[in-house]
Amino acid sequence: MREIKLNKDLWVFDPNYPLGTPGGFGAVFLGYDNKKLEVAVKKLHISSNSTGNRELVVSEELSGKSFNNIIPFYDSGIDADSGEYFVVMARAEKSLQDLLNTGSLSEQETISILMHIANGLKEVGDIVHRDLKPGNVLFHNGQWKLADFGIARFIEDSTSLITLKDCLSPLYVLTPLQNGG
Repeated sequence: MREIKLNKDLWVFDPNYPLGTPGGFGAVFLGYDNKKLEVAVKKLHISSNSTGNRELVVSEELSGKSFNNIIPFYDSGIDADSGEYFVVMARAEKSLQDLLNTGSLSEQETISILMHIANGLKEVGDIVHRDLKPGNVLFHNGQWKLADFGIARFIEDSTSLITLKDCLSPLYVLTPLQNGG
């Protein structure tokens, strides 16, 4: 187990217990709060000047707020000892990708999940997710919730698609050519 001290609290995580496969900006591990309750700890692969810092900004914006369809964020920041960047959030039971890998969904299930996703997008209002895919839709406390805001941005911010081209999930990207432009 490894201990990290972030902005709000002290956390521990097991670097040998990944939760899913690593993404472009980090890897998620099983962790615990000071009451031994399970959390997910995302170790970010960023430096102080990288675009991945936007995940810290978004997680700080969402931290401590109550949403129905956004995975709860508990803490984020730079570990006081190592200087590495982390985001701590609720641990989900499964992802939509996990569910899809087990077979097809009924029309009723599909509509319900899509409504949860739409509600999550509405709840964050001025934040554009930009990496919506089945692996980033998680089941937590009986609800489907959006997670992984690693390449999200606030509506008023502008970012060229070129600055994030190596971070996008190819199967879920609408390119200018596909969009008629």
